[in-house]
Amino acid sequence: MILQSLTGGAAFIGKNVADGAVLAAEELNEQGFFGEGNSLVFEVEDDATDRTQTLSLITRLAADPEVLMVVGPTSGSVAMAGANVANEREFPVMTTTNSMEVLENGPWSFIMTQPASITMPFIADYTAETLGVETCAVIGVKDNEAYVALQRMYEDLITEAGVEIVSNDGVALADSDFSAVATKIATSDQDCVFVGTPAAQGANIILQLKQAGLDPDTAILGHNAFASPTFIEKGGAAVEGVYLIGAWVPGGDTEFSSAFATNFEEKMGFPADEWNAMGYSGMQVVAHAIRDAAEAGNATREGVRDALGEQKDVPVVVGTHTYSLNEERVPYFGMKVLQVKDGEFTVAPQ
Repeated sequence: MILQSLTGGAAFIGKNVADGAVLAAEELNEQGFFGEGNSLVFEVEDDATDRTQTLSLITRLAADPEVLMVVGPTSGSVAMAGANVANEREFPVMTTTNSMEVLENGPWSFIMTQPASITMPFIADYTAETLGVETCAVIGVKDNEAYVALQRMYEDLITEAGVEIVSNDGVALADSDFSAVATKIATSDQDCVFVGTPAAQGANIILQLKQAGLDPDTAILGHNAFASPTFIEKGGAAVEGVYLIGAWVPGGDTEFSSAFATNFEEKMGFPADEWNAMGYSGMQVVAHAIRDAAEAGNATREGVRDALGEQKDVPVVVGTHTYSLNEERVPYFGMKVLQVKDGEFTVAPQ
């Protein structure tokens, strides 16, 4: 079962993850991945970014013995609610969120995406070592735990590398007027500005920074929330040159990832983004686990759970193109530093 946020606040992630996962499942069935006469039967459900709906759906799915596992739910507290039920019912789920709390909840819950301890060093090292900045201003979301964790990780890493944080401003997810913060930073002296917000909000902040007269030589950086077409659509020329981290290079950068990009656009009518690629990759990992469990004669929920935790070097289209879980079930597939150039995400100069 693919259970993602097709509606609600996390739909910009969940809908795209679901689209990528569906394509992967369809292709694997067409390729006979599960052996002659076998195929993966799946459905797509909507967690609606709603805790109550998520609890209801996972409870129902866990009660159906024909459902081996769930790919989802999507984000934050919704995923935690799902993880709680999954562990109570001994039902494997691979949530989209990167929250380590999902793993700590019990052995039946997994995370598809990498935690901050893995992703943030990529952009922090680029800030301090490749760009060689000495001072940085930080703007971050103050009312979302996941974003706060990413920001704190970035701050700790660049501080350890000798970069001085000269200002630190918090904004709410609902904010849209950043003129005061933009003016303060634009009239101050710093080598870089780190913006740790969702894509649309980050584009708005950067637009207002530019309007306030930010020195064009100031490097602007963000994390993988910016790796969405929304960031470029909302920011336009203002986000040219911005650095970010992303697991997906648009169009692909290997034969496998380029084939995915082509097939996805042919099917959907628009190019694949970071979350489409993540859903496609996550389903590859799940499929390998299900096949391994079946080949071991244990195509049960417990068998799939055990096989999922043992996946190593699964070919994927994101990051460094192989996906592995360690002994704590933490995924690793790497990241790339990207830059917006000519209205597109490109691999940043090294």
